[in-house]
Amino acid sequence: MRCKSLGISLFMVTGLIGLLPSCVEDSAEENQQETSRIPVLENLASNIIVPGYENLHTQISLLDHSVKDFTTEPNQANLTALRTDFISAYSQWQKVSFLEFGPAFSQTLRAEFNTFPTDNFSIDNAIESGEFSLTGFSTQNRRGLPAMDYLIYGLADTDEAIIEKYSTDDNAGNRKEYLLALSQLILSKSDLVYNQWLPSGGNYQEEFIQKDGTDVGSSFGEMVNALSQYLERFTRDARMGIPLGKRSQGVIIPRNVEAYYSEQSVPLLKAHISGMKDFYLGKQGDNDGKGFYELLQEIRAGEDEGLADRILAQFDLILSRLDQVPSPLSTIIQTNPAPAEAAHQELQKQVILIKTEFSSALGVLITYQDNDGD
Repeated sequence: MRCKSLGISLFMVTGLIGLLPSCVEDSAEENQQETSRIPVLENLASNIIVPGYENLHTQISLLDHSVKDFTTEPNQANLTALRTDFISAYSQWQKVSFLEFGPAFSQTLRAEFNTFPTDNFSIDNAIESGEFSLTGFSTQNRRGLPAMDYLIYGLADTDEAIIEKYSTDDNAGNRKEYLLALSQLILSKSDLVYNQWLPSGGNYQEEFIQKDGTDVGSSFGEMVNALSQYLERFTRDARMGIPLGKRSQGVIIPRNVEAYYSEQSVPLLKAHISGMKDFYLGKQGDNDGKGFYELLQEIRAGEDEGLADRILAQFDLILSRLDQVPSPLSTIIQTNPAPAEAAHQELQKQVILIKTEFSSALGVLITYQDNDGD
């Protein structure tokens, strides 16, 4: 009986020893992935995210100065300068718009900056009444860059007539106040988010780097979910799919394109995708550090171990398809939708890659509720 007990004990010990190499290997692999993630977080924070918000704040400040110049003296030169700064600011917004986590999430930056289509009728009514509070959820579709797009491009068919709206029109004073209020609101929001990342402000950069896991509250968890959700809902759907009728049983809605009045939908979408691609690569201008691309290569992700390159190639394919979409997008949707449809199809493929293979390879759980199962 004693010999039998001894045999069982030896069997259990032998079994436990047999498990040790596996446990050690798993622990070593997890430590290696944690070590790999930290340089990615450091590079993204210091070379991509903070400079991106700094550039946005700079462009919005320039735009605010142009708004003040134009409302002080409405003329052709000031309108042209205002539009130039507006497009520059809108383009820079595209490069950080998908960073919807941390300070940007808490400040609802996307809703404040880029809720489109804008409600031009409510804007006109508010200006005519002189009562235009721009706070609260109910006013999101009459503020931000889309509202400014309407006020400097869409008030009339000619520049001369638009200038008159700010000079001799009965509501010129209220219209100036509205435009100034829009500018001040987005300036204050960009300032808040930028400063919350800085060590001299909220120092979210340090918190971002320290949260180096892959759980729901980690920086990787937040980034991957934000990127996937934004690509699905606000890139594929809002910028292309909804205008093409993908959410309205084939009934096209051309006026729902981004930047409808300035007719900059396609250039802005290209800037947006280029910004996503650079973020994926960990690249900003001449700074090319460690990003998701390098991390995926290190952990040998994807069934064919080529996931990193497949995602990168898909970004390039989307940009190539967008090069074939003429402007304005609102017109092409009605007259020759095939190039836009082709671009939408490539966006759909990237949604699937990011939402399924990318998130799985990084060990991140997608937690937001999707629209239609892709």
